[in-house]
Amino acid sequence: MPGLGWRMMLAMKPVLTLVLLCPALSAFAAPQGAGTPSVDQILDRYVQAVGGKDAIEKVTSRAMKGTLENSDDGTTSPAEVFAKAPDKYLSVVNLGEGGQMQEGWSGGTGWGKDPDSGLHDMSKSDAAFAKRDYNFYRETRLKELFPKMAYTSKMKVDDRDAYIVEATAADGASEKLYFDVESGLLVRRDFERVTIDDGIVLWEVDYDDYKDVDGLKLPSTIRRKTPDFALTFRFTEIKQNVPIEDAKFSKPEK
Repeated sequence: MPGLGWRMMLAMKPVLTLVLLCPALSAFAAPQGAGTPSVDQILDRYVQAVGGKDAIEKVTSRAMKGTLENSDDGTTSPAEVFAKAPDKYLSVVNLGEGGQMQEGWSGGTGWGKDPDSGLHDMSKSDAAFAKRDYNFYRETRLKELFPKMAYTSKMKVDDRDAYIVEATAADGASEKLYFDVESGLLVRRDFERVTIDDGIVLWEVDYDDYKDVDGLKLPSTIRRKTPDFALTFRFTEIKQNVPIEDAKFSKPEK
């Protein structure tokens, strides 16, 4: 992959997350009409749409394989993601002659490795983000991760109605969550991230092509966009409760 392409990808780390700080909260949440569900109802329906709390928490590991499409340079790279309860995560993107881009998280400690900066510890801001995003049971624990949540409005996402919930973490970081009115599933998130090179960057993350995997509804396409370019992950293989050694998530020696 040409140098510019993967350097743009580095600007959008972490590499994957089913989960990603959003625009500042509005001064007031929109009033809820008689037909509008409460935040608790929206979140409960989301958990049920995914498969239910019991089914979600029966899964203790996940391995995914697919590709990453980079709109900036038109390349497609092999990508893998590994996750393990309660808070372990590893993403690997193969950049061809450029090598690999990796990101790992385990027990509150994060690291990255890439052709540009080599092996390094995760920044403080990225670590705060990763602590929320790499919680393996994030779907059932959104209210713990975001103590302040408020319904704001309803809008179209790809021609489908979605409820918008603004969520704020204890450290003040916030994001918008968009839940499909019909299916109950999470279809979009947006938030702001601060980067050294570009300052504040607005991110929009779309979750598409939900597939039934062992009784759970999981997105097989995750598209992350900034005003400048998009990264699209397409997973062709998702396996759950596979054996994954804890050591896989540890920071390598070099």
